[in-house]
Amino acid sequence: MQLLKYAVLAMNAPSDQSLLSIAEVERETGLQKDTLRVWERRYEFPQPVRNERGDRLYQAEQVARLLLIKRLMDQGHRPGKVVPMSLEQLGALEGQPREPRDSRSRPPATDHELADWLKLLKGGRPEQLRAAIRQVLLRDGLSRTIEQLLGPLGWSIGEAWRTGEISVYQEHVYTDLVQSVLREALTALESPGEAGPSGPTVLLTTLADEQHTTGLLMAECFFALEYCARVTLGANTPVGEVIRAAERYQPHIVALSVSSHAPRTQVMASLERLRRELPPGTALWLGGGFWTVARRRLPQGVRVVSCHADLIRELGELGHQLQV
Repeated sequence: MQLLKYAVLAMNAPSDQSLLSIAEVERETGLQKDTLRVWERRYEFPQPVRNERGDRLYQAEQVARLLLIKRLMDQGHRPGKVVPMSLEQLGALEGQPREPRDSRSRPPATDHELADWLKLLKGGRPEQLRAAIRQVLLRDGLSRTIEQLLGPLGWSIGEAWRTGEISVYQEHVYTDLVQSVLREALTALESPGEAGPSGPTVLLTTLADEQHTTGLLMAECFFALEYCARVTLGANTPVGEVIRAAERYQPHIVALSVSSHAPRTQVMASLERLRRELPPGTALWLGGGFWTVARRRLPQGVRVVSCHADLIRELGELGHQLQV
């Protein structure tokens, strides 16, 4: 039970060592100091004590609750719903079957909104762009931010590069910026004191000559939100090496990110070989834009996972198969 992991955080330190400063809480949870102060006023949680200098200090129990709140927000829940909940209520909510979005979710960014984001990059203001993305992450959670903002924005920036609207270096600046923000989010998901991932193991990579890793990192974020253990090979992995890695690590899933611009014949041959030679029972999942141009021709047994909702559904089916 995932709630147990958070409860352990509240019990594994002596009371005289369990008070954390607001800076330490920010570092441990990924929740900004200003956000903690706003929640304190608006929701009356967290409720820090004060030292002789008036500085805020937080008990381990509150930090455990904040960690679970942050994870639920990354999965798509709104702060106004989850912040007032007790640790037990939060644990029960996390255990409920869910989709990452609901009817109140924001729609994907419009062309006008994407143009505004692009202006930050073109105007040479990467740190302002980074701060703005972090604010959206805090407001909408990791899942929604990837699907509603970063996915469409990445496509828009790719088009701007192809048409000469932005330079190669600007595209590189954006890619590095987004990847650093996503890695920060992944680090925040790996809460100190947890017993480790409890879901299936997934091996993530791209095939040979596929250099783009942002989509792979987004997929890793989705798997992390579902408590999956991840083995990441990075980009540009020859198919033979993917097979060797699968034999070594014995993952439940091999997940590939393949762009729509990848050479169709080469990718199809790689998928067919993987389906033949992967260890028995290993699922083969495909994300990225390639499936949109080749879905009807994909080899039997290759499952398309195009969004977080697909991933949740496929994990549910895989879990049922593993239990059987």
